[in-house]
Amino acid sequence: MFQEFLLTITGFVAGCIDSIAGGGGLITLPVLSSVLEPGAHAIGTNKIVGTSGALIAFLVYLRKHPLHLKKGFAFLLAIGLGSFLGSLCSPLIPKLYFRYILIGACPLVLWFLWNKKMFLHEAEVHGIHVSKRDLGILFFTGLVVGFYDGFFGPGGGTFMLLGLLWAAKLPLFEALLLSKLANTISAGVSLISYGVQGYVHPRQGLIMASGMIAGGFLGARFATHRAEKIVRPVLAGVVILLLMIQLREIIISG
Repeated sequence: MFQEFLLTITGFVAGCIDSIAGGGGLITLPVLSSVLEPGAHAIGTNKIVGTSGALIAFLVYLRKHPLHLKKGFAFLLAIGLGSFLGSLCSPLIPKLYFRYILIGACPLVLWFLWNKKMFLHEAEVHGIHVSKRDLGILFFTGLVVGFYDGFFGPGGGTFMLLGLLWAAKLPLFEALLLSKLANTISAGVSLISYGVQGYVHPRQGLIMASGMIAGGFLGARFATHRAEKIVRPVLAGVVILLLMIQLREIIISG
């Protein structure tokens, strides 16, 4: 009974955060690692949670903003491919390598968030021609972020949002909408892959997902009204938490 309560509450809190800026896996994955076992079993089961939370947030945002795929299609395609490749490699490659990469990337992300002119794009860009160079940057960014999300996951939704803001230069709310679709695709693809490999535990995943859906709905509803005011500080908090967790894991493992 306590385990079910823990999974549900954890999912709810993670859903609120994840729907706004990503990073829900920073909360759900450690709990699933303690309930199941660290590694592919926890990561695979967490994909049930991630798919549910991202999908409900996407549907809430879609009610408030039309979906434009012109600048995001290459990113979404690369996200799915990268996630599939990452899920295949996850049982084979030590996670420590990714921890070092994340530690180096986090200060750059914080600098990006601090630079408001780079973070917020006021202009509407739907009608702008997408050059081959832009498509290449979008595809490469999506492939890298998708691989990370399929391989490991925590903070993947955050990096998807940042990738769309940086590479596609989308307005904030449009980037939020596309990032939730990208997160749904990534988590869904890797969920199937982990499931085929036998690393998904449906019972624990669905219990946590029920809380994630409720939290995701609440967080997305809140963010639709105050996106520009709350996304930057929440993103910064997620990135700092991600950095602290990776440093802690390296110290413990070392």
